[in-house]
Amino acid sequence: MTALAGALAFLTLLLVTAPAAADGDVVYRARCAVCHGTEGRGDGPAAGLLAPRPRDFTTGHYKFRSTPTGSLPTLADVVTTTARGLRGTSMPGFGDLLAPGEIEAVARHVLALAPPAAHRAAPLPLPAVARGDGAALFTRAGCGECHGADGRGSAWRTSGAPPWGGRPATRLDEPWTFRAGSDEVSVAQRILTGLDGSAMPAYADALSGAEARALARYVRSLARPPIWEERDPARVATAGLATDPRERGRYLVHAMQCPLCHTPISAETGAYDTQYFLAGGMRVSAWPWGVWYSRNLTPDVATGLGGWSEDAIVAAVTRGVRPDGGRLDPMAMPWPWFSRLSPGDARAIVAYLRSLPPMPNAVPPPETISFGERVGGKLAALAGAEAAVAFWGGNAARTHDLPDVVPLGRRRAARALGWGTLILALGAGAFALRRPGVRWRRRFVLPCAVVAIAAWGVLGGWPPLALLSPEQTTRWLFLGTPELPASLTGAPRALVERGEYLSTVAPCGLCHTPADAFAGFLTGRTLAGGMEARWRVYGRTVSSNLTAHPDGIGAADDAGLLRAMTSGVGRDGRALHWQAMPWDLTSNWSEEDRRAMLRYLRALPPVPGRMPSSRPPRTDDPAADTFSFGDVAIR
Repeated sequence: MTALAGALAFLTLLLVTAPAAADGDVVYRARCAVCHGTEGRGDGPAAGLLAPRPRDFTTGHYKFRSTPTGSLPTLADVVTTTARGLRGTSMPGFGDLLAPGEIEAVARHVLALAPPAAHRAAPLPLPAVARGDGAALFTRAGCGECHGADGRGSAWRTSGAPPWGGRPATRLDEPWTFRAGSDEVSVAQRILTGLDGSAMPAYADALSGAEARALARYVRSLARPPIWEERDPARVATAGLATDPRERGRYLVHAMQCPLCHTPISAETGAYDTQYFLAGGMRVSAWPWGVWYSRNLTPDVATGLGGWSEDAIVAAVTRGVRPDGGRLDPMAMPWPWFSRLSPGDARAIVAYLRSLPPMPNAVPPPETISFGERVGGKLAALAGAEAAVAFWGGNAARTHDLPDVVPLGRRRAARALGWGTLILALGAGAFALRRPGVRWRRRFVLPCAVVAIAAWGVLGGWPPLALLSPEQTTRWLFLGTPELPASLTGAPRALVERGEYLSTVAPCGLCHTPADAFAGFLTGRTLAGGMEARWRVYGRTVSSNLTAHPDGIGAADDAGLLRAMTSGVGRDGRALHWQAMPWDLTSNWSEEDRRAMLRYLRALPPVPGRMPSSRPPRTDDPAADTFSFGDVAIR
């Protein structure tokens, strides 16, 4: 009995202390549903602008498998993809974020979403040897029809629906973009199994395993050096850039995050309404400076840019000048950052916008804010009231019952304060002039009244865009921005300059450089973070310090930073909301551009600044995605 009791006690202890099996559904909802959707249909709230689109697991179609075309991948295939991620996409690797048991559990859950009748098969065998002339096999298999005779991709494709349309074939000279790996075995597997759901067919019936390896070896021979290994500055500056204007324009429009404002979003989740891709309609408020509506960028003649000339679009994008000569406020349209665009890139953007299908969407004009309300609101901001830029959900072209930007009572108080201060100043001036013989009135009261009246006018009209040329506005906003180190020369300098160019036009500094509502950007803290963002959808977060200081990215490895850029996974493993850090759009940056941007960030002067912790939503968070002026970093 004693021995039996001891055995039972031991077994009970094992059951109590053994780790519970991971719940794949729980892991899936926490890590995967934001992109793939709760039911696995590839329709998660962050999926709208992701390219490629997240996999619809319910179809049973998978691109990356070791099994024949038309069959499900093995459990090991899905485990490998989950742990390693897919390069060049927003699918991150979870190998360092999830335990092996969690990865296997979520892989089983994902496979269970396939239709019951989905075909299962064993992996295709792949010999260890390669036989055959890889170049001849490349021609025989017709690879050049899609990938080009030199492996550098095909021309622009117009088929497919926005936001992405048809995507060109993979460039074989850029193996770092191969989703599931560029080693010989991985490439040979792709050749044999094909990429189900894409234009890439399976060659298992046309090529032997040994021939697939020979062809894979030839594909690997087509690789060029990535720009971070190039020694020629000219190659560093231009390698990997699309030569077709429309393809280059598409890349830039997404890399510059134009859809962030010009595509309506859900007020409840932040998901994009892609049927109105780039058709505008988002309300952008920076009360009391202004309330604007993002413009329809599609070539619709009546409501979009269909009637604008190429020069007019370029002027609006790079100089903030409308065809009628009016000026675009940088708070609503960050054209000073886009002023850095090269002429060729600016015209490529026009070419892409004109290739979009026209979408009628009559966007309202900017709202009118009385001069007195502007003054009163700005006086309140000077006294400590919050000043912020807010991005509102919904399509203002379709919904006219929009919530108030600020409560009516606050607007009335601002009007009373604004007009009241003017009346007081005018009254003081009249008092001083009433009896000119009284010296102290003329020497003290009258000058103070004149100064107050002048300050009232300046405050209401600040910033003085109408008095500054676009070039002067740009110089003012970027005054004090640090220069690149003089020690950088040759190819390393070209790499950093390429990163600086994209970081500017992206434009990262809008959120990662703290700003004052009256003085503009605090360029002495360029990209040092500290801007607070709040929304009832995601709670509160603060833009990161991107300088090379230990408080910033100084101690961070490139892999973690690249994952944050492309997948919204922070260095601490937490998920970042795509409307706070638009990783869904920055995932479009090419691997070469991302690495160039990291080199640029590491070349910046280090600035101290630790960020307050993020927090989940609260009931008092704003109804719009709100970015506050100021600097909340601990410096």
